[in-house]
Parts: sequence; structure tokens; C-alpha cells
Amino acid sequence: MVVLLSLTAALVFAFGAVLQQQAASGQPLEQNMRPALVAGLLRRPLWLGGIALNGLGTLIQLAALWKGSLVTVQPLLVCGLLFALPINALVFHRRRPGMREVVSAGAVCIGLTAFLLATAPSPGNGTASALSWSVSLLLLALLVAVLVAVALSRRGMQRAVLLAVAAGAVNGLSAAFIKGIAHRLGTTGGSPGHLAAGLLGNWELYAFAGSLLAATLLVQSAYQSGPIRWSLPALTAANPVTSVVLGATLLAERVHTGPLALFGAVLGLSLVVGGILALSSSSLIAADIAPVVVSPVADVD
Repeated sequence: MVVLLSLTAALVFAFGAVLQQQAASGQPLEQNMRPALVAGLLRRPLWLGGIALNGLGTLIQLAALWKGSLVTVQPLLVCGLLFALPINALVFHRRRPGMREVVSAGAVCIGLTAFLLATAPSPGNGTASALSWSVSLLLLALLVAVLVAVALSRRGMQRAVLLAVAAGAVNGLSAAFIKGIAHRLGTTGGSPGHLAAGLLGNWELYAFAGSLLAATLLVQSAYQSGPIRWSLPALTAANPVTSVVLGATLLAERVHTGPLALFGAVLGLSLVVGGILALSSSSLIAADIAPVVVSPVADVD
């Protein structure tokens, strides 16, 4: 059930990502990394549809994290790349996946399977001490700040990739907050009112809201900086990497770390990275084709 929920969330996130990128790419470049970018996107129905899908995907992700570990759920969201890039090509460019795309997608799926089988992750504490959270938040904040600072001095692909990595790191942190929320819901009994009071008293709920705002600005800026093939692979890869590190260290989720397990994990992640790179550089995705406007979902200001 955890795997099914994770894959469903990945599919919903994929549709949301495609809609958001199509809307963000039409915004003025001078709005990059400024609140005006999001303010302008709020007037675009296509972008609002993508945000609504993101909300639905987050609810499904919460359900998956309720029972599953962060180390299990977040890597499966890499499958969102397998869904999003073909969706973008088929809907907006009228092109079909070829053998290269099928083989690359297969490599990602096999790599994910190898990683999960090798590490055999299981749920940990679901939360952490204030000191552990403080150290983790400080380190991630420094990483994101450096990535953004370097990105703002670059143009084109470099800016898109750096902003996407920063956004992926923040999304991975958001997933850790969601895991904390799920943990609180799972340990709080009583009436619905009692559950609501416990949830509203959980600091991770407000931290999640703050990280969501930061991630929204970073993601839309990455999407605005160029084609989805530049940003989505980096965004997709950085998210589970951050989540796995946080799950295995901060949340004390148990994973196999023997020599054979580490070999299988490295092999699996290598296949995932190779498949992602092959997908993002394929002619299906990389071809610079004028997009086809599909009237039922046309975006009108």
C-alpha cells in the first residue's frame, strides 16, 4: 500500500509539475527569485491547476508517510520524472517515447528497486530532538543559500539546475516535516477535535508551511529559467537524496548498511542517476519544438 500511494503521489506531482512549468516559462525573466513571480502566476489558471495537483499529491504523500518510512517513500517519487517528461512531450509537443526513453525509464525503475531491496528501510522515530532539528535546519539553510547565491550569478541551464537542486533540498526537508505530522497523527488518539488540536499544536505543521512557500518560489524560478528538461531531473534527484539523509540520520530510520547492502544501494542509485540523465537529454525531451497549445487547458491571463 505504501508503494502504491507513493507512485500515485508521483503521478499527481508529475502532472502538476508540467502545468506549472508551462505557466512559469512565460513569465518575465526579471521576476526570477522574486515574490512578483508567484504573484503573477496566481493569475494564470494553468499554474493554479498545477498547484491544486501539488496539494492533492501532498495529501497522498502524507498517507504514504503515515505508514512508510521517509527512506522508502521519497525515492519512489523519482518516478514522477518518468511520468512528467513523457507527459510534457506528448501533450505539448505531440511526440511519443522511443526505445531510448523506455530503456532509460526501465533503468530508473530497476535502480529504485535495487536500492530499496538492498537498504530494506523501516520506520524510525518519526521525529527528532530540538538540537538535532536545529543542526539539520542550519546545515540545509546554508546549503540552499549557497546554491541560490551561485544561481543568481548564472544564466540559462546553470541557473535552472542550481535553483532546482535548492528546491529539491527544501522539498526533501518538507517531506521530513510531513513525516513528523504523520507521526503526530498516528500517536494522537481521541476525537477529531482532539486530533485537530494536537495537529495545530505541532510546530512541524508551521515549519512545513514555511518550507512550502520557500520551495514554491525556488521551483517556479527554476521552471522559469528554461525548459523542464533542465530543472526537473535535478529537482527530482535532490529531493530523495535529502530525504534519505534526513531519514537515516535525523529520524533514525533503519537501513541495512553492510557491504552487500551498500553495494546494492550504490548500484541502484547509479542506475537511477544514469536513467535520469538519459531521459533529460533524449531527443524526445531536449528537442526545441514550439509547443502545441491544447485548447481544453489553454492558459488565459
